Amino acid sequence: MRKFSIGITLCLSVSFLLHAQMYDPFYKTSKPKSSSSLLRPPPPMMAAVPTVIPTVVSAVMNNKAFINGAWYAIGDKVDNKEVTYIQNNFVGLKDGNRLTMISVGSNRRVLGTKDVP
Repeated sequence: MRKFSIGITLCLSVSFLLHAQMYDPFYKTSKPKSSSSLLRPPPPMMAAVPTVIPTVVSAVMNNKAFINGAWYAIGDKVDNKEVTYIQNNFVGLKDGNRLTMISVGSNRRVLGTKDVP
């Protein structure tokens, strides 16, 4: 028992000499002077993904095409694409050097895309 009390006394004296403190979970710490220096800004948000509205050709009548809810003729612009062809089954839209053929009707699919001079 005596060795045990000597060991405890020795540990306490060493901790006193080293200025060690025991952790007390119930001890209230003082608030920092400047909390803004501890706060980090939120991470940058990712750029919003642009929504792409598909070009839908619903009908063709009298050399005009009903595209995205409006009637267009050859030479008109639809979403920065020029209407170059209007046929019974498809409409051709030119964007720069790229020509896209879109089918008319319920299947509403792109028939093909090619580069033109």
